[in-house]
Amino acid sequence: MSELQIAIQTHGLKVARRLPLLLWSFWIVFLVELMSRGYWGETFKWTFQAIPELALNTIVVLGFLFLFTALTGRLHLSFWLVSTACLAFGLISGIKVAILGVPFLPWDLLLTSETKDMAQYLNGLLNFTVISGIISFVVISILLLYKLPRFSLKFNWKHRLGMSAVAVLLLGLVYTDGSWSLKKLANVQNIAWDQTENVRANGFLLSTIMNLQFLFMSAPEGYDEQFIRSASSSVTPAVPASGEHKPNIIVVLSESFWDATQIKGVSFSSDPLAFYHELAKNYSSGTLLSPQFGGGTANVEFEVLTGNSMRFLPPGSVPYNQYVNKGVDSMASILSRQGYSATAVNPLHSWFYNSKKVYQNFGFSKFISQEFFDPVYDGPYLADREVAKQIINTSMSTAGPDFIFANTMQNHFHYYPGKFKENTIEVTGVEGESKGLLETYAQGLLGADDMLKRLVTHYESMDEPTIVVFFGDHLPSLGEDYKVYKETGYLQENDPDSLNKLYRVPILVWNNYLHVPREEINMSPSFVGPYVLKTAQRQGTYYTDYLAQLSQRIPVIPPENYYGQMRIAKQDLATYEKLQYDILFGQQYGYSEIKSKIKSEHYVLGPAPPVIDSVRTEQANDSAVLKIKGKDLPYNSVVSVNGEQVATKWNSHTELTATLPPDYAEQPPLQVEVIVKDSRNSILAKSNEYDYSHVTASDM
Repeated sequence: MSELQIAIQTHGLKVARRLPLLLWSFWIVFLVELMSRGYWGETFKWTFQAIPELALNTIVVLGFLFLFTALTGRLHLSFWLVSTACLAFGLISGIKVAILGVPFLPWDLLLTSETKDMAQYLNGLLNFTVISGIISFVVISILLLYKLPRFSLKFNWKHRLGMSAVAVLLLGLVYTDGSWSLKKLANVQNIAWDQTENVRANGFLLSTIMNLQFLFMSAPEGYDEQFIRSASSSVTPAVPASGEHKPNIIVVLSESFWDATQIKGVSFSSDPLAFYHELAKNYSSGTLLSPQFGGGTANVEFEVLTGNSMRFLPPGSVPYNQYVNKGVDSMASILSRQGYSATAVNPLHSWFYNSKKVYQNFGFSKFISQEFFDPVYDGPYLADREVAKQIINTSMSTAGPDFIFANTMQNHFHYYPGKFKENTIEVTGVEGESKGLLETYAQGLLGADDMLKRLVTHYESMDEPTIVVFFGDHLPSLGEDYKVYKETGYLQENDPDSLNKLYRVPILVWNNYLHVPREEINMSPSFVGPYVLKTAQRQGTYYTDYLAQLSQRIPVIPPENYYGQMRIAKQDLATYEKLQYDILFGQQYGYSEIKSKIKSEHYVLGPAPPVIDSVRTEQANDSAVLKIKGKDLPYNSVVSVNGEQVATKWNSHTELTATLPPDYAEQPPLQVEVIVKDSRNSILAKSNEYDYSHVTASDM
């Protein structure tokens, strides 16, 4: 045998021994897709039909196997680490698709602290696909690792360095969009405007790698100080002079608010939106094209409050967690500069979606979060009527005009029967699980309609001019894979009108003082702010004036792949994109002198700081009890004595009872405080320190 033959045989055997690495990588990809898609049949179908995409996903896993082996020096350990991590993320993505219709995205890593609030709804986690997939994974992985030919290669520092280089090369060739891009060679496209379809077509791991590029925002072509200053100074004011009234402006984002009665072939025993429908006949109303379906409330809120558009941001991103890290002009700051009191009301944790910090950056002076609500629930969430009460109390407590932005939670996902005490509306025309889901959702709509009625009834009896804007953030997620929408016939397979059917949410603009004809509203949420300012005859900024003009030409901004269908040229939105980039990522050249007038110097959490007016001692069994009188004492108040929390009972917003430990009788004077904490034990509000000197041993 010649030296050449010997060399070929030797190297050939080495290559053959390494072929199992490709088999391992393919196996991981297959199981990740099974977890992500949720069905064996669909996974096999994709595996045999999407060969280029399958190959690129396999290369991604191979790259990570090399990388982890280079770090650990142990190939089998690296397999278990890579496969476990990939399968876990694939499973999370599958669950998210089933619940919200969108997959797991890189930005979701920023929301990990909020997942425990959704954990109670993941009751379908251990289904047949997951269980059989995990069993298959363990059994076949053991066979692949320990029954196929073993590797004789010893991983010294040279081998590990070489593996690092190969890993970087493989992952780089998949990630890059340059001339060496494997994606271009395989003709694979990142379907960024539809992440669900992106994962379905390209596979979960490849889609995730492609989406990493959106974590970094680059300036749009032509962005500079001269362009921004020129664009901001050349806009004609939408309101040349402010009107004689400074109306209260109350904007309510009603969770998952959508008109389910428009489903043809389905009947409701009574109209769940009777009051809304009556108002919509006489007041300006219509629809918004939401950027979200089934979730992502904060993104719709972001558009409405700031005028910025999600269409110019990475698909699946959450600006509240990623980008709002400085003062961003909003309806709150614009109206605050005109003498308004700006209050945000949200019946969720103050830390959820980073709201506590975001509202401060938007220029609100007050944020009333879940921690300051009375425990009035309808289902698992705080009742809509309690949000209405907070709005009314807030506006009644101020002398001047109010801007109040409020969220609700009562009709938040889930919609399984039993969520509410009783479903009082019967739905016919659909059976089984879909019937139950739709009846539960309709019950939630009753709460939203009742809230609207409470607000309108209150403000129509008031002398203060008031505008109420009531709208939905997104359609509800009604079963897996759009179950209710499909079974009722509302949504067809490959429906050409799916954008309008799944992303159109209602909006109503009511007032108690204007006499103007009803308008049919059709716009994107980012144009709501300019529209409301014009309706209220309040002056805006260069940005709201620009948006008001743009909305006359392009009232609705769809995903980019709909531009042609809606006769929109990308260049038509170029100025909008640059102005937004300047605000969120640039130097905020357009803000000029208002830059320092966005954030409030008096920002507080809660309706008002708690106040202690008096403290006295009462005897209760063998303990001394402090009776604390004051005002603005929330239900979640805790009494602190000399820096230590003591057992506290809430009696009313003006009275608390605190039980003192026995040794405190010998430690007067006592420093008494009332504090409010969130679920993470962070202090949100504190009262004045009250020095109390009248506890004695005889009191005990």
